[in-house]
Amino acid sequence: MRKPTTLASFALLALLAVLPVQAQPKSSDADIAVQSARLETLRARAAMAPSSTTNTTLIEAESLLRQLRQASPDKRPALGAQLDAALGRLELEIDSASRNR
Repeated sequence: MRKPTTLASFALLALLAVLPVQAQPKSSDADIAVQSARLETLRARAAMAPSSTTNTTLIEAESLLRQLRQASPDKRPALGAQLDAALGRLELEIDSASRNR
C-alpha cells in the first residue's frame, strides 16, 4: 500500500537534489519562527517520553536555533539545514522512545 507514496517521495527527493544550493531561498525571519515553533512542539513531545539521546539532540537543536537567529544572512542557509536535520533526528528519537515505553 505504501509503495506509491514511497516511490513518489524518492522521485521528489531526486528532483530536489538536482537543484543547485543557490537556487534555494535564504532563511528568513518567518522560516526561523517556523523552526522555533517546531522545536517547541518537539520539546513538549520529548517531555512525555524522556531519554538521554532525546535530551542531547534537544540541546543541540536549541543551540543551532540560537546560532541561526544570530547568524549573518549568508550563513543562515547552512545553519537552517543543520537545524532541520537535528529536528528530524529529534522527531525520530521521540518516536523511538515512545514505542519503547
